Amino acid sequence: MVGSGDDIRRGVMDTLSALAHSAAIAFSLSLAFTGFMIYAGVGDIPEKRSSHDSVTPTSGGIGFTAALGGAMLCTGLYYPYLLDGPVLVKILSIALGLTLLGLTDDIYAGGSRFKMAIVAGLSCLAVLAIGPATVLPLGDISLTLPYALGFCGSILWIFVVVNAINFMDGSNGMMGLCLFIASLILTGLALVVGASQTALLAGALAAGLLGFLPYNLRYKARIFSGDAGSLFAGFVFACAALLLVNEAPKMGLLYAGPLLILPFLTDVFITLIRRVRRKENLLLAHNQHLYQRLIQAGLSHVRVAILYSVATIVCALIVVNGLVLNYLGSAWVFSGIITAASTIYVFVIIQLKRIN
Repeated sequence: MVGSGDDIRRGVMDTLSALAHSAAIAFSLSLAFTGFMIYAGVGDIPEKRSSHDSVTPTSGGIGFTAALGGAMLCTGLYYPYLLDGPVLVKILSIALGLTLLGLTDDIYAGGSRFKMAIVAGLSCLAVLAIGPATVLPLGDISLTLPYALGFCGSILWIFVVVNAINFMDGSNGMMGLCLFIASLILTGLALVVGASQTALLAGALAAGLLGFLPYNLRYKARIFSGDAGSLFAGFVFACAALLLVNEAPKMGLLYAGPLLILPFLTDVFITLIRRVRRKENLLLAHNQHLYQRLIQAGLSHVRVAILYSVATIVCALIVVNGLVLNYLGSAWVFSGIITAASTIYVFVIIQLKRIN
């Protein structure tokens, strides 16, 4: 038994060592490449729907790609025994396709239908690489889903998260700060349950986002992540959350990923519902998300980013407490939290209407 405990401790220390090493490289590369992209000349021209009124360099998300690439290379060179097959390499390779798609869209504005189709196809490839989630936690019991249903649900999860992060990347620092918090907590969860692959992936994403924030979390951002960054970051987070479920199948962690980005998901889904009720074209760009309306009401970008990050921290605390108190796998608790978040959202919308 002593030897078994020593093996577990040794495994945790190896993962922490690899995580610290790869995260340091990811942070440094993100900081350097994002700084370089400021002078690369790819600009974001404000439109009517934009929350900004001046041309700002975009495609800072190239730094995310460099960060993840450097982190995976570091792990492969110095800690190859921690890589359980090629799953992380496959995820990064597919994510690179999204970076190229986003970069192309940043330079040449493409059609929404084409972009959605590519995202759906790459989401399918990701599920093939990771494996679908086929167990639905219901509290004390779990429901095993048919493989086809789990596969389609997993594709939908990645597709929704990629687009949600892309939709919510319109305010200085908000996407980067909130997703950094979510990725950091996901890394911690993975370490606690022994999901080393998830820890390495989510940790590298968190470090990459941290290297981007000094340029973006400002009253006047020096650079935006662009579609290249938001598509990439959303995809990697979604894959990490799905990978966590598969690495720790008995822990009931299916709801952890959605809860960690619940402020974003709530904003996206309720905004879509409101647009459907008004019979608007959902593929047309707009500025009706709650964060955009808060900015229109006079709040600064940084203040909005802080508000959303506080909401993300609250969700993170719920996830951590749920793991400790063993309610994280309860579908009833999950539904209750979604209801509470939606109620808060609607309340804020009503208050904004009264003010305006």
